[in-house]
Amino acid sequence: MFTNRSLEAVSFNSQLSTTKSQQSTNIQTTEIVYDENSVQTIETRNVETQTISEEKKKPEINYERLAQFLNRVTPSILEALDESYGTNAFEDYEPKTSEDSFTSTQLLQKINGTEVNSQMKVSDMSWSIGGGTLAVSYGIPYHQAWCDHLSKIQLYNQMKEGHFTDNPKKTLETNACVTTLVYHPTEPSIIAIGLFNGDVLVWNLKDDTSVAPTTICTHGDCVSQVYWKGRTINDVSLLVSSSKDGYIFIHKMMANFTIARIYKRLKIAKEHNPIENSRPRSAGGTRERAIESGLCITTFDFSSRDPIFFIVGTLCGGIYKCSLDRVVPIENDETLIDPVIDEYERHEGSITCIKYSPIRNLFVSASTDKEIRIYDFEEHTSLQSIPCENTIIGLTWMIGNQDILATYGASSKIILYNVTDGTIVTNVNLETIDRENTSCLRVNLKRDIVAIGDTQGNIEIWKIPRQLL
Repeated sequence: MFTNRSLEAVSFNSQLSTTKSQQSTNIQTTEIVYDENSVQTIETRNVETQTISEEKKKPEINYERLAQFLNRVTPSILEALDESYGTNAFEDYEPKTSEDSFTSTQLLQKINGTEVNSQMKVSDMSWSIGGGTLAVSYGIPYHQAWCDHLSKIQLYNQMKEGHFTDNPKKTLETNACVTTLVYHPTEPSIIAIGLFNGDVLVWNLKDDTSVAPTTICTHGDCVSQVYWKGRTINDVSLLVSSSKDGYIFIHKMMANFTIARIYKRLKIAKEHNPIENSRPRSAGGTRERAIESGLCITTFDFSSRDPIFFIVGTLCGGIYKCSLDRVVPIENDETLIDPVIDEYERHEGSITCIKYSPIRNLFVSASTDKEIRIYDFEEHTSLQSIPCENTIIGLTWMIGNQDILATYGASSKIILYNVTDGTIVTNVNLETIDRENTSCLRVNLKRDIVAIGDTQGNIEIWKIPRQLL
């Protein structure tokens, strides 16, 4: 199929050209022409300025008219400033500061509000809504009979950061020892007080010309606590007062706090007390409290979750859950209601203080049995019991971390506890070497300061860190 075949070679010449075409082109730029023109200003002008020295005239000031003006406008300005401090617009604002500012407390000032060798103790204190005024009340530590002592309430104004006047700006006099007082939570000029003789009074401090208080009611025994209940929309202010006579009175305040009308009368009936016969005698010592229909009320506090509910502590150690909506009458009296809906585990001693947590559904109680207990609002038995070295008479929630509770009482020591686990907070020191037994402690939430009163009438102002842990 395939065969070999040879052919002759064929050749051809290359057609590649090695000659390249070239062309020359000349380019000439256009000749440049230069022009010169001289510029000369035609007119010149010189201006000279000379200052004239004049003798300064001393301004004429009418200091008498200035003083009248300041006296007229100062109360309104202070009230407006006090109201402005009540805003919560900057509640969570924390400026950038160095860590050193949170490391320790500082004693800013000491004030003695009583005369030398006076036996009056600081019975209670209260900060105004803006924190610029501190109201301090006084009373005799022990009463052997009915109280007829003349007492007083002193108002101290803040002059600069953390420092107050050594002398009070105003003094309110009372015809009996003051047992409790509290500023109104929204009205900076309204203050309520309770007296050992059973009177409940309200002062309107806005009117400087009038120093007479409004008498709200009179209990049958010394007033143990007064409390301004939070006002709802389109409602009036409610003033709640309790007494060792067993009654709780709730009054509606109207006509700019000059008129009080009874809203509810509450009383804890004796059938809720299993150890009624062991109760101590009355203040006068003339009859046994066992024959009375009510329990001696020492303290109470309203729930932060639902303001209808409140907790009541009694002299015999009872702790009761109560409701304002309960409508069970006592002794066939439709105007007298027993508010108790449940009872908690009892203390062995008298209840001295009860505080409901502002952020949790629990409350803390203190008693003369030298024990602090933490209760869940829904549980009958306590979550935790904390033994104390001395009797605790007061509890106060602190700044920043609202799980921190300050305790004080029958010693100069102030101990802080974390209610979540019952541990002691050790990085806050509020101790001094010359303080007597602590009788009162109030926290100024607006200005990060604490006022401490003792049984010798002394007042201490402390700067405290906002970050306690």
